[in-house]
Amino acid sequence: MRRIIILLSIAGLTAVSIAGSVSPVMAADLKELSFAPPRDLRRADIYTLEVARSPKAVLILCPGCNGNGQALVSQPIWQQFATDHQMGLIGISFASDEGLFPLGRGYYYASKGSGDVLLTAVRQIYGRDLPLALYGFSGGAQFVSRFVEWHPDRVLTWCAYSAGWWDKPVRSNPSPPGIVACGEDDSSRFGASLSYFLQGRAAGKPWTWVSVARTDHRYSESLDAFVRVYFACCLQRGLTPNYVPDLGRHWFDNDLKKPVDAATAQARPCLFSWLPDETVAAKWSTFEMQ
Repeated sequence: MRRIIILLSIAGLTAVSIAGSVSPVMAADLKELSFAPPRDLRRADIYTLEVARSPKAVLILCPGCNGNGQALVSQPIWQQFATDHQMGLIGISFASDEGLFPLGRGYYYASKGSGDVLLTAVRQIYGRDLPLALYGFSGGAQFVSRFVEWHPDRVLTWCAYSAGWWDKPVRSNPSPPGIVACGEDDSSRFGASLSYFLQGRAAGKPWTWVSVARTDHRYSESLDAFVRVYFACCLQRGLTPNYVPDLGRHWFDNDLKKPVDAATAQARPCLFSWLPDETVAAKWSTFEMQ
């Protein structure tokens, strides 16, 4: 299959237009940007697709351990979502030796080089810094959770789904709203993911917990659909990097799925999730009962 390679003026960076595995209209526009890998990375590639002119934010899709983000960017449903909300669209394709991860090294640790690759790519592609909405599964959740802790000022909203271990969250201002999720049958990750959510809520963070019913360690179309609803609401309510969610409302009991006031949520934070609004909360309640 023919590939057109365009050399850019930045050292260590190429753009590749790729045909195949995407809709015919979009195929010619899918590009791969390859960066010189920073320390502890052996691959630092970015896939991007222009779906909106002058985007207001960028949707970052992050696959599992050492995965390739091309497949995520190629999904028409994510392309349509980005188009509808005037967003850029990026899929990361980072890789490190897996033995480095338990040592606190490799691309999972965004502050140690991989995060800079993403920020540089956003600036290169769109010509300016933009707020980010990040969604990561497994290894992608590792990267997303640490990116949010490292650069909360760049993040509008996020979802980290099914990581095996997490760093302890710290208080930050701003603290962007986000989702911590795990499949309820993903036994080796469920407890760790729930503990991370509870630690974040104890630190006062506006987070939402989602337990994906009858699901082990795999992608979930129902979670994807809920993430799009959640992200869309956050985008509509606060398209700035320093978006401050309304913490005076929209608190809900994790078990009963009923609203509570802010004072109750503050007194016993681990029992409650924050939702962007009542409409999203209703979908969360229904989703959680599936």
